[in-house]
Amino acid sequence: MNKRIFCTAAVLGLGVVSASLPLRSNVLVFDPSIALDQRFDDNYYLLPTGGSSLSATRIVGDVGLSRISEVALIEGRARADALVTTENDVGDEDLDYNFLLALDTKLRSQRASYGLAFSLTQDTPSRDIAADLSEASSLASDTGLNVTQSLSSNVARLEGVVKPNFQYNITRRLVFNSNATLTAVKHALPSAQDAIYQRYLEVNDPPTLTYNEVTINDVGVFSPSGELDDFIEGKAELGFRYKLSPISTFSFSSSYSHFIAEVEPDPSVIVPFEQLIADDDVPEIRRKPRRESIATTNTFKLGYERFLQPNLQLTLIGGAYTNTTDNTDTLRPDEGNGGTDRSTLETETDGWLASVGLAYDSGRTRYTGKFAVDVQPSSSGAQVETQELTGELFRILSPRSSFSFRARAYEPDRLGALAEDRFARRFISFEPKLQWRFSRNWTLISSYRYRRQKARVDPKSAESNAVLLSVKFSPPSEIRDIARGGGL
Repeated sequence: MNKRIFCTAAVLGLGVVSASLPLRSNVLVFDPSIALDQRFDDNYYLLPTGGSSLSATRIVGDVGLSRISEVALIEGRARADALVTTENDVGDEDLDYNFLLALDTKLRSQRASYGLAFSLTQDTPSRDIAADLSEASSLASDTGLNVTQSLSSNVARLEGVVKPNFQYNITRRLVFNSNATLTAVKHALPSAQDAIYQRYLEVNDPPTLTYNEVTINDVGVFSPSGELDDFIEGKAELGFRYKLSPISTFSFSSSYSHFIAEVEPDPSVIVPFEQLIADDDVPEIRRKPRRESIATTNTFKLGYERFLQPNLQLTLIGGAYTNTTDNTDTLRPDEGNGGTDRSTLETETDGWLASVGLAYDSGRTRYTGKFAVDVQPSSSGAQVETQELTGELFRILSPRSSFSFRARAYEPDRLGALAEDRFARRFISFEPKLQWRFSRNWTLISSYRYRRQKARVDPKSAESNAVLLSVKFSPPSEIRDIARGGGL
């Protein structure tokens, strides 16, 4: 489908859904904007060898739609970007546009609420549209759940998420809540040149040829490894919240998730040449057929929230998880053990979950800090245990300008039998950003972003320094300005 038709239909669809809800209020907030972004990055793909500098310009169009009443709420967003120009030393830019569609609806009664959230995203792990510089709530560009120290992740990624939820007030103090989440992710294959150069980097240290100089003759016939894995995960969660006092709340939750990924065969398997899948552009690139990896995870959490002061909130969450990972399909019985003990392909892992957070908001200045240990799905072919430390400062400098600073330390490690690999790594980033609304409708945003990453099995670290600039235009809207002033 033509991308312009697709985005137009999506925006019209949001309008139709909004108009069809049984709302009692006529408050309809329509919030379009368009931005021109410029990025300069000295190591865009975070390669340990460096040299992947990039300069790129893109246009970002964004349409937000919201409507609220006493009994219903709808929030929708459609965002698309187009890559206008790009100059880079390494990597193909086959994906020249990204898009994000999101819809969140909620119906309320006197004691219950029902909701459904949906999102569809196309981007690349290295160019995450959800981390748009012109979006005030954007995060660091690395989601942490994909390997960015490799051109194997320079691919289109399509992610769909559906999340129904239900909440019921049993008493004035006790609330029951439940939600289910279905996540499906599909990746394109790297371009032939990206695959060839990645293979060249793996067997030549240090490299002597540039990205454009390397050909298939320099690496020979090979099967790529470490490419991203498609997956689907279903998760259900139940919980209770009990208000102990006006300033403190106790919570309990339990969840179950089922994760299925399409992964490469066990490294010990020698796949017959005739079963290898030839690349469409370069037949010498032969990929192994995919197999299934299955993982299930149960979690149990207890939480406590308390306002230490009217504008200072403390959150404490602790719990445990149990994970079972089954990779037996990657080494089938008729293939022998190939030096691999089949019993290691079925693993059970236990661990702790935690989340400690502080949030301070004085109106003009906001500080937030959080440390968390969690289990999440990923494109590494497994569920992963993540440890993350984040901090943020946001300050309003004047009625038209603001400053923010974000820092993040992140360490993922996949569960199951394949723990010692490139995916297990440490990632840090920090980003100061200045935003200036020099007129009612025009905003200028500038930012510096530093990233550093090191895989556990790689002796070298990768560093990136980037400067990002954006000019954003939002058409005048009195309804939007009034709604924002009312907290919508």
